Amino acid sequence: MKRLQHTIGMMALLLLGIGVAAAQAEPQFSGNWVLDRSQSQLPAHRGHAQTAPDGQQPPAQQPAVQRQPPQVTLVVAQQGNTLKVTRTFAMGTRSHSSTDTIVADGSDQVQQGYHGSSVTRSTFQGDQLIVTHTRTKKTDQGEQTMSRQSVWTLSPDGHVLTIETTMHSPRGDRAMKTVYQRS
Repeated sequence: MKRLQHTIGMMALLLLGIGVAAAQAEPQFSGNWVLDRSQSQLPAHRGHAQTAPDGQQPPAQQPAVQRQPPQVTLVVAQQGNTLKVTRTFAMGTRSHSSTDTIVADGSDQVQQGYHGSSVTRSTFQGDQLIVTHTRTKKTDQGEQTMSRQSVWTLSPDGHVLTIETTMHSPRGDRAMKTVYQRS
């Protein structure tokens, strides 16, 4: 009987250890983050709608006049595998915010739009968050597919968030790296 109790106790400790290790496997991205342009590698402006960090579209802008780039901040609220991400683009007295919810459980999150649909799949892989977004739209030339994969990584001390994004479109492939400092 004593041997059975010892075995059950050891199994309980083992399961508790596995549970703690699994809980620590998901990095914690919660916090306020400010874009560090000096460490980021952003795509060059090509005269079309400029893509902002993380592949999002910034607020509409007037024709190019020499100006400072917008300040970009992220506010991330994470509960388990769900992240609520608010991006704010501030330029002078103007700002624009957008909020996305990332569900990192590996399931497809489908959204139907006027000209097509988009599918987002997010998952934790070790200490990284992988977010894959695929958009299909109908055009006069047929269906066009564009995709974006973003890999979120925290520095070991948790003070630097790096998001490496690769975009694929009919116009070609682009890559960028955005680096954020915890504020």
